[in-house]
Amino acid sequence: MKADSKRRQTRKQREPSKASLRDIPEVDFSKARVRRNPYAARIAKEGIVVQVGRGRPKKILEVGGTRPRSVRFPEPVWKQIEAQAKAKGLTVHAALREAILAWLKTAA
Repeated sequence: MKADSKRRQTRKQREPSKASLRDIPEVDFSKARVRRNPYAARIAKEGIVVQVGRGRPKKILEVGGTRPRSVRFPEPVWKQIEAQAKAKGLTVHAALREAILAWLKTAA
């Protein structure tokens, strides 16, 4: 008996039937809510150059390669950082980046 004769049958992906498509309700885009980035206006005003959000930056905003680093703080310090970041409307990592960049400007 050859191995070829025992091949598994594969099913091709089929399109949904017309009946099932009729059963799917149409999307009402008038009720859809768009969530705007709450930080976009402030970032545009302040001109933060370092990538703050997730994902790859746009080509004109790229600043070169970055390397992740680890920072260790005691738990009470992390709680203060989280509270301050939340009060300013930032993520913890964005707040840390902002603080480090501000420190670098004053140290130079």
